[in-house]
Amino acid sequence: MNLQQQIVTTGFKIVCTDCGSLSIKPTDPVNASDDTIIECRQCSAVRGTVADLHVLAQRGRDLFEF
Repeated sequence: MNLQQQIVTTGFKIVCTDCGSLSIKPTDPVNASDDTIIECRQCSAVRGTVADLHVLAQRGRDLFEF
């Protein structure tokens, strides 16, 4: 599965479409609601929501090798 397919599947933009950054602004996912916006750390563009990030984390198991 390539990154573009992953973006479409989860709704979360792994790579910022505005600046190309991979970093996001820190948030507290334990205390944040599912509709909390996740922003790009470099340009503050919206990358998705906490719910999108949770879906990515659940579906991302065994898909990526580091």
